[in-house]
Amino acid sequence: MEYVSPLPGRFRPPLLERRALLESARGSIPAVNLKRLVNEVDSALQRLEDGTFGVCETCHETIEAERLECNPLVRRCLEHESESEMQAHRLDLDLAHEIQMQLLPPRSFKARNWDTHFRYEPKSVAGGDYCELIVYGGEGLFFAVGDVAGKGVRASLRMTHLSAILRGLLSQGLPLGEVVSRANRMFCEGAAPPHYATLACCRTTAFGMEICNAGHCSPVLLRPNATERIESAGLPLGLLPNADYSVQTVHLHDAESLVLYSDGITEAKNPAGQVYGEERLTRSLRRHVEREVGAMAEGVLRDHSRFRNSHPVSDDMTLLIVRRRGEAAGLGSFYEQAASVSDASPIPGQERQN
Repeated sequence: MEYVSPLPGRFRPPLLERRALLESARGSIPAVNLKRLVNEVDSALQRLEDGTFGVCETCHETIEAERLECNPLVRRCLEHESESEMQAHRLDLDLAHEIQMQLLPPRSFKARNWDTHFRYEPKSVAGGDYCELIVYGGEGLFFAVGDVAGKGVRASLRMTHLSAILRGLLSQGLPLGEVVSRANRMFCEGAAPPHYATLACCRTTAFGMEICNAGHCSPVLLRPNATERIESAGLPLGLLPNADYSVQTVHLHDAESLVLYSDGITEAKNPAGQVYGEERLTRSLRRHVEREVGAMAEGVLRDHSRFRNSHPVSDDMTLLIVRRRGEAAGLGSFYEQAASVSDASPIPGQERQN
């Protein structure tokens, strides 16, 4: 998810708050350290007055917005950091990557009558895509894909925060709509504007799934002779604390699948500037629908790579396929009807990842 650089003026209140906190700490920290910290804040405030805030002192180009959000005192762009600053930045990225990888679910997983497979390809060392898969009640599954605004360490930490919130709420046995509503309020409290996260989350039932979509890409429901999209039913998390979220119930038969993904897949471009888009993704899913979920994901990502034709990705990419397990005879007979559906048909409306 792309992040829009904020206006420099929005940094004044937090900088003034930092200065007030430092003044209140006078006498409790060494005077030399206090003076240095106050001078750094005053210097940033002066740059706001001069109109040079966010401008690299070395090359006079714009400092990365994400770095300013993390540290409004920064004075140089990433390219012109000192060696010690670069080393500290690399260590932060490595740690964020390690934490993120530990939180990701198993790449392939089976629970009772559900088969799942997911792929996660971050654009850089640490990303803002969120993927969750939790067994609850001994047999049920909660799964989700989300996208935190921003990139790098800050987005990765926000993703970790979101994961902790949802895991805590799910342990209380709340209805899915209440889980998302409470998660939104808690994320609002811990995410300063303009940080937010889109989220599509689901919980399996005896007859299918409950789905709640908070501003995320529309999940794709694959049936033998139809493809459906589950549209968003609420705002992204972190925008308004009192936002409402509705839950949609869908019935799934054996061998029917639900696919969650992030916009890094659909917004990818080829060298000609064409966008991959939702319809190409759906046609690719249909092309590989008779395969088991791991092979299906592999086929879709191969199609995606051929479309990009070595053009670099601009965002993290996440793909999660959850299928209700079919009869022992396999999927082929069940999908005979699907074979007659054209790829161009319109759409209505591991082990752990390393």
